[in-house]
Amino acid sequence: MSENRTKAGKPAILFGEKSVKRVGYIDEYIFACEIEGEDHIRYPKPRRPKYHLVIIIIEGQMDMVINGERFSFVRNSYVNLPTWADIYEIRYHDGFRAMVTATDRSVVEDIFRNRNPFPIDFKFRVDHGLGGEIINERDRDILCKDISNMIDSLSNKDHQFAEEINYAYFYILLTDMADMVWKRYGRSAPTHQSEMRRADGILKEFAELLMQHARTETSVGFYAEKLCISKKYLSLIIKEKMRVTVGTVIASMRTELAATMLRDPDLTIQQVAEKLSFSDQSSFGKFFKKHTGMSPMKYRTNLKKTLLTLR
Repeated sequence: MSENRTKAGKPAILFGEKSVKRVGYIDEYIFACEIEGEDHIRYPKPRRPKYHLVIIIIEGQMDMVINGERFSFVRNSYVNLPTWADIYEIRYHDGFRAMVTATDRSVVEDIFRNRNPFPIDFKFRVDHGLGGEIINERDRDILCKDISNMIDSLSNKDHQFAEEINYAYFYILLTDMADMVWKRYGRSAPTHQSEMRRADGILKEFAELLMQHARTETSVGFYAEKLCISKKYLSLIIKEKMRVTVGTVIASMRTELAATMLRDPDLTIQQVAEKLSFSDQSSFGKFFKKHTGMSPMKYRTNLKKTLLTLR
């Protein structure tokens, strides 16, 4: 176990190596582990995850300071940490247990782009939210089993199609999460219009509006007016449902659009900046680096190194 822990890289270090009890990984692709025990980790400067993280809390409580704000996640909840989240501090309380998986962001993007039966509000929650409650212990156990299977698979270094099978396991995890979210917020089949509480309906409509207008519209007032509600009410709903500010969600969506465009080799960085209504390439570069930790050019260079883009 100690050998695996040493080789597991940044995800294990992020969560405190003494708390990581079981781990499997493929370098620069997918990582999964089990966390157990009490620990308190403070970083000298904020840590931005290199990978998209999903944490399923089995027992106990975990406190995190994310983007300068303190959050508590308890038994039967999940934590979703996109790569735009700055982590300042993590604390596991006594009796804490959780299952964790982390994957290169390009894997998540590929699943949603090419295999996309998921409701729009589920993708929206994964890309821009920080987590929520799990409906019941059965759903929790299903998600934990998904990650446990991933750990076992990732530990098999002799499998000739390791990337493909673990891609499939991560897809299964997202599918089970989508089912869990749908049971909580929707009715009937996912392909039909759901009957939601007002706040959930507004979240869905906001997600649809943002997908249509995020290239050109960045103000909260624009979306609130389209939804026929006040800016304050929209902000309250997003904060309650996503655990982040509406401004963070808008910036995250624009960052996602930028990343998608940067995957197109036929578009120059200047053209991407223009499509997203930035005044110039420099402004776009500063925005993208603020929200991803790297310049647009470096992002393009890193994409070429991922296993997914080499398929």
